[in-house]
Amino acid sequence: MRKRSPKVCSSEHVDRLSNLPNHIIQHILSFLDAKYAVQTSVLAKGWRNLWTSVHVLHLNSNSFRRLGRFKKFVVAVLNKLNHNSTVGTFVFSYRGRIDDYLKKRVIYFASFHGVGHLVLDLGCKRPPVSQALLNCQTFKTIKLKNATFTTSFGFSKLTTLHLKHCLFSLVSNCFDFSDCLPNLSSLSLLGCDFTRFKVLKISGPQLLNVTIRSMWYSYGGLSKGCKVEISAPKLTFFSYRESHVVDFSVINLPSLQHADVDVFLSYEEENKDIECLLKFFQGLYNVQSATLSYSTIQALNGVPGLEHQQSPFSRLSLKLTHPSDCSFPIPVKVAKYLCNGSPTPDTILVK
Repeated sequence: MRKRSPKVCSSEHVDRLSNLPNHIIQHILSFLDAKYAVQTSVLAKGWRNLWTSVHVLHLNSNSFRRLGRFKKFVVAVLNKLNHNSTVGTFVFSYRGRIDDYLKKRVIYFASFHGVGHLVLDLGCKRPPVSQALLNCQTFKTIKLKNATFTTSFGFSKLTTLHLKHCLFSLVSNCFDFSDCLPNLSSLSLLGCDFTRFKVLKISGPQLLNVTIRSMWYSYGGLSKGCKVEISAPKLTFFSYRESHVVDFSVINLPSLQHADVDVFLSYEEENKDIECLLKFFQGLYNVQSATLSYSTIQALNGVPGLEHQQSPFSRLSLKLTHPSDCSFPIPVKVAKYLCNGSPTPDTILVK
C-alpha cells in the first residue's frame, strides 16, 4: 500500500510580508539604505515601485566599494524620484571629495522636492553650500557636516540645526543666528570655524537647547579676541564641552535648568583665561543643575584666590564626571565656590 505523504501546512508558503499594506512595507523600507531598498524591486511584481514611495531616503557612499558606482546609483535614484517624490527625510553621506555635478544633483533634490528633514555630509573638502539650499523654506531640521557657508541664509520654518566641521566665511564682523533662524529651538555647533568674525551671537527667542563642542581660539575655531554672546530667554539646556575658555561677553539665560561643562585653560594667556572662566560661571548663576568634567574642576582649582570669590550660584545641584580609571577628591575651595551659595551645599554628586 502506498503511503500518503504528510500534508504541509499551507501557512508555510504564505508571503506574509507582501500581504502587508503598502504603507507599512514602505515604512519598513524607509529604514534601509537606498541600495538595499531598491533591490527589493526584484522580489515580486507588486514590489517593483514600492521603494519609490519611501518617506526616508538613505544614500551612503560607504555602501559601495567604488565611488563611481555610487555616483551613477545616486543619479539613477534621483531621476526615478524626480517627478513624484514622497521623501520627507533625505540622508546623504559621501566619503572623499564630492564633485560639482553630484553635489548639484543632491542639493537640487533636497531643495525642490519638499524635503522637511535633511542630513547631509558633503565629504572632506567642505564645499560651499549653494544658494538653492540656503533659500529653501521647507526644512524643519538640518544636520550638515563638512560644508562652507559663503553667504547669509534664512530658514523660516527651521527648528533644529546641527552643524559639524562647517566653515563660516561670510564677509562680516558679526554673525547672529537669530537674524536668520527666528524659530530655531535646538542648535548644535561641533568643531565649526568662525574665525572670520569678531563677535559671534548665539541667540533666539525660541531656543531651548544649545550644544557647543570643540570651540577654541585659533586652529579654525575663533579668531583671537573674538567675543561670544549667548542670549536666549527660553533656553533650558546648555552644553559646552571639549572647548577652550573663550570670552563669553554676554550670557543671558534666565530659564537655564541644566549646564554640561567641559573646559580647559590654554595657559598661553593664563590671566585672561581665568578672568573668562569666572565670567563664564557668573553667567550661569541661575542654573539649577550642572555636570562638570575633571578638566573643569582642575581649571577652577588653578584660579588664585578662588576661596575668596563669592559663589554665583543660588540653587545648584552638581554632578562631576571624570575618567573611569581616575578617582579624585573635590578641592575644598572649588566645592565652596560652587556650592556655598546653594541652600543645600551637600548636593555634589560624583559619577
